[in-house]
Amino acid sequence: MTEIDRPQPLGAFALPAGLLLIAGADTDAARQSLLSGHLPESWPSALEGVRLAYEGRVEDAAAVFAASDRPVDRYNLFVVDPDSIARTDVTAALGDQWRPLVDHVAFTLGQTSIPPEVGSSTGEVAALILTAQAAHALDDGDENEAVECLRAAADHVRGVAPAFAGVILSELAGRGHNLADADEAVALLKGTDLRAAYAEALYHRAGLVHGMAIEGRRSLTEAIQGYTEALRHLDEGENRPLFARVHLNLGTAYLAAPVMSDADMLRVGIAIQSLRTAARLLDEKDDAEEWASARLNLANALVYAPSARQRDNLMEAVDLYEVVLRTRSPKKDALGRARVLSNQGNALAHLGLLEDARGRFDEAEFLFASKGDENSAAIVRDLRDQLVAAGSPA
Repeated sequence: MTEIDRPQPLGAFALPAGLLLIAGADTDAARQSLLSGHLPESWPSALEGVRLAYEGRVEDAAAVFAASDRPVDRYNLFVVDPDSIARTDVTAALGDQWRPLVDHVAFTLGQTSIPPEVGSSTGEVAALILTAQAAHALDDGDENEAVECLRAAADHVRGVAPAFAGVILSELAGRGHNLADADEAVALLKGTDLRAAYAEALYHRAGLVHGMAIEGRRSLTEAIQGYTEALRHLDEGENRPLFARVHLNLGTAYLAAPVMSDADMLRVGIAIQSLRTAARLLDEKDDAEEWASARLNLANALVYAPSARQRDNLMEAVDLYEVVLRTRSPKKDALGRARVLSNQGNALAHLGLLEDARGRFDEAEFLFASKGDENSAAIVRDLRDQLVAAGSPA
């Protein structure tokens, strides 16, 4: 069987590179560099296929691995071109001690629907398997089990594979809502070549601080700084979903900041820019919740933003509310629909479209009352009554 030094740089970098094994003459420096989240300054000849894979040249990497009879390259070929070699042949080449890793790759590539058991695996291999078990638990809707798997995975690689530990802790922070995990993830990933992973850790940390700021336990400015720093490490084209989510949260945070002076109103303009970016990039099908949230927050910002084009802003807001209403069913989300209707009614009133505004207020009041939210129903009723009494925008 082949001699493969441990730990291996598994799990931190994007697939397929993040599943490749490092072995061969003069490869230790490259292995240690990758473990810390840094691309090697130079690649030894034994890692030509690995280098190509890390550069995104997967077909070229597969050709290099296919031309080699080294056991480690049999495995690496399976990672980049699983149809070209049998899983059993890979296990036979590497040795039975690597079977859990081969089984993990098979699960990741969709060759099996069940992740392997950790068994006697240790370190980065055990952590990798536990992340697969976490993903499987999420598919089954078991968030608590997923968090437990991620926690165990992080414990396996602390002090062993720092970059991989950072990636796991970032995911754990996002799901377990633990600021200490986010702080550790940011510290482990800072200064690495894993820019998107570092940005995601900053995003998770800023999100937790944002939530604490709403409760008065942290500064909203700290959250805004975190989102802003995350954007510095992201590219819209390469990291579209995360780029959009950071902009969504940044815009929302700016809107939540108190307006104490005319200078503070500049933040509303920045918020609108961020929310427009999020609304443009998020996908209605794949990012349904965030897609609607971006449009709702953008509409709210447009209603209250000072502008020489206030009427245009109000008309755009009314249209955005209408789009969001398509996602707020009176049967499934009556209260959410009522809140959007209230906001849309207010915008229509400011436009002088009083009958349209009244219709929105009527439906909102009915929905609030039907769900027992009498306070909100009373507020909407008062707005409608003021509208009728004044005969002018509310």
